[in-house]
Amino acid sequence: MENTQKKGHKAFTTGLVFLVICLAATVVGIVFHDKIYAENAWCTSNPTNYSFLNSMLALIPKLVSTCSILFITLLVLYIVCSVIKAIFKGTPRKITIGKLVNSIIKVIIWVVCVIAVLAVWGVDVAALIAGAGVLTLVIGLGMQSLIADVVAGIFLVCDGTLQVGDIVTIDGWRGTVQEIGIRNTKLINYSGDIRVANNSTIKIFVNQSREDSYPTVLVGIPYEENIQKVKDVFEANRAKIQALCPSLISDIDFNGVEELANSSVNLHFGAKCKEDNFFVAQREMRGAIKTVFEENGISVPFPQVDVHMDQKK
Repeated sequence: MENTQKKGHKAFTTGLVFLVICLAATVVGIVFHDKIYAENAWCTSNPTNYSFLNSMLALIPKLVSTCSILFITLLVLYIVCSVIKAIFKGTPRKITIGKLVNSIIKVIIWVVCVIAVLAVWGVDVAALIAGAGVLTLVIGLGMQSLIADVVAGIFLVCDGTLQVGDIVTIDGWRGTVQEIGIRNTKLINYSGDIRVANNSTIKIFVNQSREDSYPTVLVGIPYEENIQKVKDVFEANRAKIQALCPSLISDIDFNGVEELANSSVNLHFGAKCKEDNFFVAQREMRGAIKTVFEENGISVPFPQVDVHMDQKK
């Protein structure tokens, strides 16, 4: 955790320094526009007797322009992202659409930024854009999976079957939808692990956030224990058990005998809760039922082995 915080602080500091440099270059470009960009500007008129130094000074207009473009790009990104966040807020569906739109716009803005920077450094952008059409066709034929991911992501958002904040299980991996991007979907589980799944690979999944969940637990009792007595104890202490399970939103159901196990008779209990509290509710039910059973002389058995000796031997 400490290393992660240090890395985050270092990244923030680096980004802040970069932003300050770009801002300073933009201000310099505006204030000293005539001295930097004029035809007879001092930096491009070989002011020294050293050719290497003159060539370095001649790069100042391009460097200032590049920094200005980057600063304007970052400023536009901040404004656009803020506007999108303000528009697409409220319901999980709006937040999901907002994140997808945000991802697409970011890609477009950065592409425009790269083209502008290349133009500053003398690259023939017109020819580059013209050739990009043919290149896009060639790349598109070889990147069908990427196109499938983008299309699948759009349909996931438009259909509303998957939204940011939903708790889902994809390929046996359970987590909360953190982001639905133009290419992949990010899930984060209760321990903070993040899984990234390509949108086109999400064929079958279980969305567990649309309805209340029904966690169940098995509690074992000894074979010699009377089941009706156990049921009577449970009913008599239902209010106490319920009070020990604040995550539940319904009464606990006693569903009878679930299994005749090797060392115990396993009883089945269940109740409704919000999906966010699924595992918490299970732990609360196990603890509350065990506490009440022990207070009333009902033990929870452990694995046992009976050994029978041959008396003749």
